[in-house]
Amino acid sequence: MATHQPVPDPRAEAFGYTCRRCSRCCHHKLIQVNPYEIARLARHRGLSTGAFRAAFTDDGAGNYLRRAADDACVFLGPQGCTVHADRPLVCRLYPLGRHVAADGSERWSHTPPHPQTEGVYSRDGTIAGHIAAQGAEPFLRAADQYVAWVRRAMHALGGPPARRDVAGAPATDDLLDMDTAIAAHCAATGVGEPTDIEARKDLHLEILHRQLDQVEEGTHAGT
Repeated sequence: MATHQPVPDPRAEAFGYTCRRCSRCCHHKLIQVNPYEIARLARHRGLSTGAFRAAFTDDGAGNYLRRAADDACVFLGPQGCTVHADRPLVCRLYPLGRHVAADGSERWSHTPPHPQTEGVYSRDGTIAGHIAAQGAEPFLRAADQYVAWVRRAMHALGGPPARRDVAGAPATDDLLDMDTAIAAHCAATGVGEPTDIEARKDLHLEILHRQLDQVEEGTHAGT
């Protein structure tokens, strides 16, 4: 009779990293962001999510943080990261990379260190410990939630969401702009906007999924 060995927890892998704030990892990187991360960064800068997208992401599209002329992250200052408390997930996980399969299983990769890094690498802890120390759990949860929406949208729409997928529906750019989407929803329903960032993220995802509900209902009605 075959026996099944338990699948090892990938987060239990021995790993340790101590940042010495040399900032060398803040150059020559594409820093991908999702609506939750944009909302955190926008609040840090005292901006709406729309204004933040326009000022600090490539082409105002809200996908990647803009970079300075020297190819450094736009938020790198003389003393290091100027938005450290609200830095995106990829920065929190560095030098780890997280890869999630369609079934939700994850694996981890290791980014080769910069030749002159001052960061200290070790095997004194675990990946799980690094995640906890970096305050990454809310960011991991939000990343998984938005990826789940994107996958659902691709299935419902037959491809990546376009700027306007359904006649009469809000443009996808507006839907993915958290402040714009929430303001429109609350104005239409007569409810007050939540102020807590986690509550706003949850409402935003609810709005996004309701939009897909309408798409799927329209598709079923046409069959």
